Amino acid sequence: MTIDRTERSNGDGARARTTRLTNRLVFATAAAAVLVASLTISADLHGALGALLGWLMLAIAQSDARRFIVPDPLVATALALGLVDAIAASGGDLAAATVAAAQAAVAAATLLAVELIYRRLRGRAGLGLGDAKLAGVAGAWLSAPLAPTAIELAALAALLAYAMRQIRKRRRFRASSRLPFAVFLAPSIWIVWLFEASVRSL
Repeated sequence: MTIDRTERSNGDGARARTTRLTNRLVFATAAAAVLVASLTISADLHGALGALLGWLMLAIAQSDARRFIVPDPLVATALALGLVDAIAASGGDLAAATVAAAQAAVAAATLLAVELIYRRLRGRAGLGLGDAKLAGVAGAWLSAPLAPTAIELAALAALLAYAMRQIRKRRRFRASSRLPFAVFLAPSIWIVWLFEASVRSL
């Protein structure tokens, strides 16, 4: 019995190590792809800042997937970089940062309002405060028409992922099921940024 327990423990430990290694390889591959794509679309400061945005979004998605937490320092860094990018794109006009900050505030406030309305109607949390802050990143980095697109894309991806999971595991669909929304919102922000950057480069 002791031998069996030891073997099972060793097997579990080996699987855990393999999983961690696989996750690190996947993260490193994704980070490399973000860098290449960003600099291919825009081989300048805008592309470099976009790559940093992509890396931050990957880190946020990973954190939310593991612990349902959107780290404030990562969000704050992404917001700050968005303001820097706005200034750089405008040729050094500081007013561009004000516009980007205003768009960030509107996007964050909109998602926060959705959460408050949902909480009032359903009596439980729907989105987290971290998701609202992340929406602010979308507002800072994306043009006003495309910031909502990133949120909509994330919502559709989240619903599809949830449906596929429930069908695969043969579970009933439940409105109370918990899903880490930043896992979908963070990558969507960078994907929409990449699309917008590619359009501007044409």
